[in-house]
Amino acid sequence: MSDSSPSPLRSPEDEELLAKSSRIRLWVTKRMKELEDQNERLRAQNLRCTTQLQMLRSFTEKSRKIKAEMEMSRSITGTLPVLRDENRTSDDSGLTSDDTDRKQMSVSISECTPRVQRKATRTMLKNTSQGSSTSESSPCEDEPKPMPLPRRIHTATTERDSLNSYAEDYEYDIEESSFERTEEGCRNENEKYADYVNLHEFVAIKDDKVVYSEIVKHRSMDKEIVPPPPSHQPRHWETRLIQAAEKCLSVIDGADSEGTSTGPSVSPYHVSDVSRISSNNRTESPGSRKSSKLSRNSSPRVPSHNSYEDGTAYAIRDLCLGSDYYLPPDASSRYSSGTPNSRTSLIPSRETMEKSGYWTHLTDSRIKSLKRRYVIFKNGFICFYRKHGSRDDEPISKISISDIRSVAKIEQQGAAYAFQLITSTDKMNFMTESEKTTHEWVTILTAAIKATTLREMASRVTPIDASISGWMTRVKCGLSKKVFAALVNQKLMFFKNSNDLVPNGFLCLQGAQISEKQNGTEEYSGSSDEQLETTKEHPNQRKNNDSLCVQIANEDPVYLILRTSEDKEKWLYFLKSASGTAALCGTPFEILVQRMMAENVANDSSLWKDLLFTSGEEIPKDTMTSVEPVERKKTLEIAKACQLFVSVLMRPQATQYHIDLAQNILTTAVQQEYLRNEVYSQLIKMTSGSMPFGLQGWKLLALTIPLFLPKQYSLLWLLKKHISRWVDLPNESDETRMAIFCESALDRCLRVGGRQEGPSRLEVTSILTRDVTRTKFPHSISVKLPNSEYQIVEFDGSTEIGQCLSSLCLKLGMRPALLSGYALYMNDPMTHSLLLLKGKQKLCDALSMWETRSRDAQRGRVVSDCAAALSLRMRHYWGHLASTETPIERQFLVWRASEEIVNGRIPLSNQLCESLAALYAQMVFGDANQSLSDQQFEFISQRFYPAKMLDVACIKSLRLQINANWNELNGMSEHECVRVILQVLNKWPLFGSDLHEASMRTDNERKIYLALNDHSVSLLDRRHFDVIRSIPYSSLSTFGQFQQDFMLTVIRPLTPGSHPDEAPKERLTFSMQKNEIEQLTLHLAEYIRCQKLVWKVSK
Repeated sequence: MSDSSPSPLRSPEDEELLAKSSRIRLWVTKRMKELEDQNERLRAQNLRCTTQLQMLRSFTEKSRKIKAEMEMSRSITGTLPVLRDENRTSDDSGLTSDDTDRKQMSVSISECTPRVQRKATRTMLKNTSQGSSTSESSPCEDEPKPMPLPRRIHTATTERDSLNSYAEDYEYDIEESSFERTEEGCRNENEKYADYVNLHEFVAIKDDKVVYSEIVKHRSMDKEIVPPPPSHQPRHWETRLIQAAEKCLSVIDGADSEGTSTGPSVSPYHVSDVSRISSNNRTESPGSRKSSKLSRNSSPRVPSHNSYEDGTAYAIRDLCLGSDYYLPPDASSRYSSGTPNSRTSLIPSRETMEKSGYWTHLTDSRIKSLKRRYVIFKNGFICFYRKHGSRDDEPISKISISDIRSVAKIEQQGAAYAFQLITSTDKMNFMTESEKTTHEWVTILTAAIKATTLREMASRVTPIDASISGWMTRVKCGLSKKVFAALVNQKLMFFKNSNDLVPNGFLCLQGAQISEKQNGTEEYSGSSDEQLETTKEHPNQRKNNDSLCVQIANEDPVYLILRTSEDKEKWLYFLKSASGTAALCGTPFEILVQRMMAENVANDSSLWKDLLFTSGEEIPKDTMTSVEPVERKKTLEIAKACQLFVSVLMRPQATQYHIDLAQNILTTAVQQEYLRNEVYSQLIKMTSGSMPFGLQGWKLLALTIPLFLPKQYSLLWLLKKHISRWVDLPNESDETRMAIFCESALDRCLRVGGRQEGPSRLEVTSILTRDVTRTKFPHSISVKLPNSEYQIVEFDGSTEIGQCLSSLCLKLGMRPALLSGYALYMNDPMTHSLLLLKGKQKLCDALSMWETRSRDAQRGRVVSDCAAALSLRMRHYWGHLASTETPIERQFLVWRASEEIVNGRIPLSNQLCESLAALYAQMVFGDANQSLSDQQFEFISQRFYPAKMLDVACIKSLRLQINANWNELNGMSEHECVRVILQVLNKWPLFGSDLHEASMRTDNERKIYLALNDHSVSLLDRRHFDVIRSIPYSSLSTFGQFQQDFMLTVIRPLTPGSHPDEAPKERLTFSMQKNEIEQLTLHLAEYIRCQKLVWKVSK
C-alpha cells in the first residue's frame, strides 16, 4: 500500500478504492503462493501413494499364497495355527529358535503397521521379498485407499463425538499426517525428544562429568547406529542352555484352556490366545486378527461432493480477485457460484440501515423544556434535525453508532415509551410516539451496534488486545455453552475458539451489575447436556460455585461459570472495573491495594511507603484481610506466627525451631483456604524492607509460592508488583537474589498449579539452610535404579513426577516412559511395600505424604536421618516392542528378571538356574578366577539363585557347579551375557508379566498367580506354573473389588444351541489382601488404557 500523499487529481473515494485494491492484490498473491505449495505437497503425496499401491498389490499376492499354505496346515493339524516348516526346530518341541522367532516377530510387526507402510520404498520392497507374517489377515490385504481431495482454504473445525471408535481416530491420524510428513530426512535430530518431553521443564540429573545444559546437546550429537546382525556361531554350552530352556520353560495348558478363545483381543497390535502360551502351538504374529478389522475401518475419509464444489468456488473467486481490475469486497460474492464464505457469513453485511422518526429528549432539569427532534439513522450516524422539512440542512447534532455503548428500554415517570442511550461520556433518555416505535428503534440500534463491533473485529489483522481472556461456561435461559471470553474495553466478547478474530456474541458491560453467584447451578441450568457431561467427568467442579452473574437492564441475567476460585476473583475485578460499579471496600490494606491497582502504581510511587507496608509492630492486633468472625481468631494466630518467624533471628545451631514453625504455618494454610490471603499479606509487608531480618521473610515467601497462590486477584497483582519491584533494584543484595528466585517460582506455579500437601522437612530444610539463589532446583533426592545403582535428581517445589521420569529416561538413554514401561515408586513406611507415584503428582507432595505416614507408623516420632527412598522400576512390559529396546533397558530387564528368579516366579530347573547364575556372575564380575571366593558366592546365590531352591540345595555342590559353568564363559562381554539371558528367559511365553498372588474361590481356594501382560490376564498354578486360563482384555466386562474379594467378569459367547437361561457372563472371584486388590485393579486398568496410547506412539 502506498504511503504517499493524496494526489490533487484524485478524490478521497478514489484513494480509498486504490488502497483497498492494493490490499486485495497483496492478499491474493500470498494466497496463490500458499496454493502452489499445497499443490507441490499433493503431487509428492500422489507419487508416494502410487508407489505404495504397486507394492501393496505384490504384497497381497504373496499373502494369499501364505494364507493358502496355512489353510493346508490347518487341514492336517486341526485348528492350531502353525508356522512354516523351515522355521521349526529339529526336536519339534513347538517353540521356534530365538533368532527365527525374533525375525518372524519383527517382520510381522513391521509389515502390518501402517507407519511402516508409509516409509521408504527400499525398506518396503526388502521386507516384501523376504516374506510376510503368518497372520490370517493384514492391513495390507485390503483395497488401496483413495487419494483424498484437496482441502479447502478455510478449514472448518469438526467436533468429533467422544464415542467414536478407535479405528476412526486412527484413520484420522493417517489422513492428517499424510500432508505433513513430506520430508522426514530433513528433520532436526533434537525433535525426537520434543515428542515425549518438554526440554524447557527438565529437572536436573546430577552428573559430575556432564553439564546440565549440555545433556540434550550430547544426546543429539550421538549418531544412532543400527547394530549389525549377530554373526557368531553358537557355542556348545549355549546350544545346551537353549535346549534346556525350551524343555523347562514350556507351559502346559490346563483343562479350562478352551475358555481363552472367547473373543478377539482389544489390543490393536496383538492378539492373546491360548496358542501363544501352548507348548504344542506356534507364536502368532502381532496384529493377526485385529489387523483385518483395522484395515477395513482405516480408509481415509473422502470429502463429499459439496465440499469439492466449495473449494472450486473459492478458487474461482480468488482468480477473479487476482486481476488488475479493482473489485470491491462486496462484489466478490458474484463470482462465488452461489456458495458464501463461511467466515464472512458471520460478519454483518455493509447494507445501508436507515430509519427516521421523531424523538423527544427527556431531561431532569426543570429549566430546559422537552425537545422534540426529527431523527434520521443512516450510514452509522444518528442525526438530529429541528423538523422533518429541515432534513436537507446540516444536523443540529450527530452521534456515531460506534460511540454508543448500549441501548435499553427504561421506565421513567411521565414517559411510557422511553429508552436510554449510553455513550462513553453521557447518558441520554428519549421517548417516541408509541411502544411499537420504541421497540423498533431499540432493536435496530442494538443490531447496528453489534454489526459495527463485529465489523471492527473482522477488519483486525492481529488478535485483540484484551484486558483478560480465558475459557468459561456461559449460561443464559437454562442453556450453557463453553466459550472463550475476552474483555475488550467495556465489551465482553465471546469466541468459539481462542484464535478466532470474529466473536459470535458480546455483552456491553457499561452500567451492568456484576455479582457473585451464591446458589447452586441447578437454579439456572437444567437441560444442558454439556453441563451434565462436565458434572459427570468432574463431580467436584461445581461444589465451590465459582460463577458470576452479569445483570443488564431489561435483559435476562447471564451467568459465567469459571474453573477455579482464582479465576473467579480475577474476572470479578475486571468485570466490575469495566461496568463502572467497582467501589473501594474492605480493610484499610485491601483499599490501599485497590487504589494501587486503579492507578497502576510505579516502583517509585509514594504508596509503597504507606504505613500499612512499612509499620513493623511486634504483635499484630488486627488482620490485614477481610475474614468471617468465626475465622478471625485462627487468622490472627497465623499472622502472629508469621511475625514471630521473621522477628527472631535464625541461628545455624538452632534451625529446628524455624523449620517446625514454617511447616506448621504453611501446612495450616494449605488445609484452610481462608488463611492464604492473610499469609501473603503478612509476607508482603515483612519483605518490604522494614524488618531487621527480612531475608527470613523472603525464604518463607519462597516456600509459600509453590504451595498456593492468593485467592484474591488484587493480592496476586500486588505480589507480582512487589517481587518485580525488588528485582528491578539497581544494587544486588541477598533480598534481590531471593526476589529473582521467587519470581521464577511464581511463574512455575502459575503454569502448573499449586499443591495438595504442606511442605516436607526436606523441602523446608533446603530453603532455610542453603543459598537457593545459585541454582534453579533447590532440592535433591536419590533414585535407586534396577541395577542397584543410584542417580541424583534435583527438583523444585512445582516439579511433577512425570518431569522427573522423563528426565531420567533421557539421561539414562531409555525410551519414553510410556514405551519403556518404567515408573517411579516410593517405599511405604507402614506396609513396607512400594507405592506407585503418578505422573501429575508433585514430587514434594509425595515426600510430604511419606513423612505423614512415617510419623503415623512411628506413633508421632520423627527420625531426622530417615528419608524417603525412590526407585525406578518396570511397570509395563510391551513384548511387541522388544526390538526397539535400548541397551540400558535390556540391562535393567535382566536385573528385574533376577528378582523374579530369586522370588521363584519363573519356572526354572536346577540345571537352568545354575547356568543363569553363572551368566549373571560373568555379567557382574567378568571372567572367573580359578576359585570362587566366599563373597562372590554369597552375592551370586543371594541375588541370582531361587531362594526356595537354595534352602534345600547342597552348598558345596552348587558352588562347584556354578564355578564350572562360569569358567566356560571366559571372554564373554556384558552385552553378550545380557543377550543370552534374555534369549533364555524369552522361551517362557509369560516373561515380563506382573504376577499377583491369589486364591480361587470356585476351586477350593487353589493357590494361583494372576499374570498381567500387554494383551491378557492369565491364571497360573502357583506350584507348577501351568496355565489354567488366559482371558483377553477384550473379554473383560468389569473388574475390581467385590466385597472382600477381587472379581473378574468375563464375557462368554453363547452358541446358537445354548440353553436360554445360560448367562452370557461369567464371574471369577479371588481372595486377596485389600491393598493387593487396589494395586491389581489399578495395574489392570493401566494396561487396558495404555494399549491404544502405545500403539499410537510406537507407529
